[in-house]
Amino acid sequence: MGKQGVVLIDKPKDVTSRRVVDEVMKALKVKRAGHFGSLDPFATGLLCIGVGQGTKLLPFMNAHQKEYLATIGFDMFTDTDDVTGEPIEHFTNVSVDVESVRKWFREHTGWINQTPPRYCAQKFQGRPLYKLTRANIDIPPREKQVHIERVDILSHGADWVDVRIVCSRGTYIRSIARDLGASLGCGGYLRELRRLRSEGFHVDDAMTLQELKEKAGKGEEVIIPLSRALHIQKVRVTSMGQKGILDGNPIQSSWVLDTVENSEGNYVAVVNGDDQLLCVARHQPSGGIWGYIERGFRPD
Repeated sequence: MGKQGVVLIDKPKDVTSRRVVDEVMKALKVKRAGHFGSLDPFATGLLCIGVGQGTKLLPFMNAHQKEYLATIGFDMFTDTDDVTGEPIEHFTNVSVDVESVRKWFREHTGWINQTPPRYCAQKFQGRPLYKLTRANIDIPPREKQVHIERVDILSHGADWVDVRIVCSRGTYIRSIARDLGASLGCGGYLRELRRLRSEGFHVDDAMTLQELKEKAGKGEEVIIPLSRALHIQKVRVTSMGQKGILDGNPIQSSWVLDTVENSEGNYVAVVNGDDQLLCVARHQPSGGIWGYIERGFRPD
């Protein structure tokens, strides 16, 4: 069983993303693994984990959107902007107009400026803000720009709403809940959160930790190979091309066996005849050169 690639896990509730990575490493008996974007402990859903050289894939997956199911409550604010935090302010007899919610989301679609929660991974002088906040060091988070592709209201009650959110990497759904509630004149926090899509994968294709352990114990394939994990255009190269790439040389046009469309300036996955990933390259043809290596990989 190959030990290089990506594992898709459906993270359970009340488990940290780091704990999931540790469990994957133990089940697969690998020394290197890392997730491609954490989920808060109370959240569930898709956690993409790079294994071995798979940890080097993330920079080439950033363009993929993320999709979430969220339940937003309006009866309070909390210090973490989710249900796990300490209540800051309670609101009784809340009755939110769902049309006002729709209007707010229409006004906050596209590129928006967002202030992350105070408990977040943003760093100040090398230390994450959540650690500083726990140490009673008050450093306001820096505003950032994120993209909200679409929001669908799935169901609602007097003091809650269920939504599906499609957004860019780095979007804080907790901040959306907080800001929505504040604009409506009531509380705003996440009651539940589930990630459906990330890095070009869907949670329907993920395994639970128990399923991973059972399949790995039987020797079944559970790791998506490097070349299949990247959702970008792919080209094959000759054996001479493989040697040249492994030596770190610019990719010669004579090495490339396939034609790709609309690839100039874009990332392309370069593989050998066995579909093993040799590198991710930027296609920049000039004077016999096809492109240049952005990140190299060693085939098994």
